Amino acid sequence: LVYIGTETTGGSEGIYVTRLDLKTGQLDAPTLAVRAGGPAFLTTDPSKRFLFCTGKQTNPELPFHTVAGFSIDRESGTLTPTTHQRVDGMRCCHISTGLNGRVLLAADYGNGRAASFPLDSKGCIGLPATQLIYDTATHVVPDRQDQPHAHSINPDISNQYALVCDFSADTVRTYALDADTRMLTLVDSASTPPGSGPRHLTCHPNGKWIYVIHELNGTISCHDFDAASGHLTTKQTVPTLPETFKGENTTAEIAISPDLRFLYGSNRGHDSIAYYRLDPETGMLAPQGIVATQGQHPRNFTIDPTGRFMLVSNRDSNTVVVFRLDPGTGKPEFTGHTLSLSMPMCLAIIPLDEAPHAPQH
Repeated sequence: LVYIGTETTGGSEGIYVTRLDLKTGQLDAPTLAVRAGGPAFLTTDPSKRFLFCTGKQTNPELPFHTVAGFSIDRESGTLTPTTHQRVDGMRCCHISTGLNGRVLLAADYGNGRAASFPLDSKGCIGLPATQLIYDTATHVVPDRQDQPHAHSINPDISNQYALVCDFSADTVRTYALDADTRMLTLVDSASTPPGSGPRHLTCHPNGKWIYVIHELNGTISCHDFDAASGHLTTKQTVPTLPETFKGENTTAEIAISPDLRFLYGSNRGHDSIAYYRLDPETGMLAPQGIVATQGQHPRNFTIDPTGRFMLVSNRDSNTVVVFRLDPGTGKPEFTGHTLSLSMPMCLAIIPLDEAPHAPQH
């Protein structure tokens, strides 16, 4: 199953579902899984029993929430609401789950906030345990860093920490994540280059390396991560764009392949996926190439758990495009399969060959 979150200002009505053929890469025609206002970012819990989304008021006829949870029907693909929370002053752009599905982490770009929400074993979202308010804007890029913006929040592999990309402060902040209270406490801050605008990050499963994609300067940085202190040390920065490109561009998503051999990042403007070979000994990245996304504004992409296919959501061309990943080179190769949907924003895959398991609470 593939769930597609949409921007519900152009005709779509919420979260849609389709099915991916793991032999051909073909996607079925999408159907509406649940009506919701502005479900622009999606995540699942480790058990793959529940799906969570962000939300905002985009259409008064659609249900409005700050964050919402749904149980997944694997037969029909429909989503049944479990609970939702509306938090005054919060419209989230990014969410993730941690502590084996016991906490939902959320970042609010527009209002410069982040929060942690307890989750129970039924996928129900509790009242916020922590609300963080950011107050720093560097103004290095005046039209983008003119006020505080928090762009993403993710747990580290150990689930001891949550990492926030503080976009307007050019900083990645590390918070201790309390397993009992689900509260966040700042323990460290790591600066990124002025005007870089850290957007999203991904953690290597070995717990030692973290990769950050920077929206404003078109780079990806590799960091050593100290699990004892939560400190990040930058050891490499690589470009996401060809040297000859002179147009406007912002980066978007970042991900590591399931076999841990390659890393990918998306460009909006250049409308491409940059891919890199990942050294298993050092974590360093070697640029391999850049491929067009066959559409405009690739806001998000995801890789199926087998590592065969990459799905890219091209928001401004209203398409989800399927690429086959070359197992030897990591290169995304266009399959010819494209799905049409109004303003697709985020993708989440639920593998049907794995039985869902109850989260440990």
